[in-house]
Amino acid sequence: MSFFDRLFGAPTPEPEARRAAPRGDDERAVERYRYLLQTAPPETIEQVHAEAFEKLSPEQRRLVFDELARTAPAGEVPLDDQPATLARAATRSELRQPGTMERSLAGPSFGQMVGASLLGTVAGYVIGSALASAFLPPFDAGATDAGAADTGATDAGADAGGDAGGFDGGADAGGFDGGGFGDFGDFGF
Repeated sequence: MSFFDRLFGAPTPEPEARRAAPRGDDERAVERYRYLLQTAPPETIEQVHAEAFEKLSPEQRRLVFDELARTAPAGEVPLDDQPATLARAATRSELRQPGTMERSLAGPSFGQMVGASLLGTVAGYVIGSALASAFLPPFDAGATDAGAADTGATDAGADAGGDAGGFDGGADAGGFDGGGFGDFGDFGF
């Protein structure tokens, strides 16, 4: 669109609406895991981490242990790869620096060694917990993106409901007449 088109009000072409690519189960699980970490209390986060780590294979727990031991401060290194110990360390690291678990478990070493995303696996187990469901909003399996707008036509005949009139706030204008501007003052209009 040229300068003159904008100046003289030529209609602007509407951009094509982009459809979000369908997301996989891992991506949805990680999104809900992030939400849980931001909203649930620490005790709940630790408990759902423990439940998730119990479901991991010993090799996967060992990978989580190695990563938590590598990133933990000196006094908070987990002592073993038991689910409760890993859950405590994971929760502390997440509270200390939000996003630590996601960065740690999504690293390239995990994807190469395990084949699937360990972050997706842990996130899937966490959000599958009955305890976690109390803190998560309802999941719409048909939605592709929480921020995507509806690009379809709307039903112009639909009644939005409600009552638009009838409210009297009870306020009195107090005799204000607009300052005498009805005749435009001394300008003679």
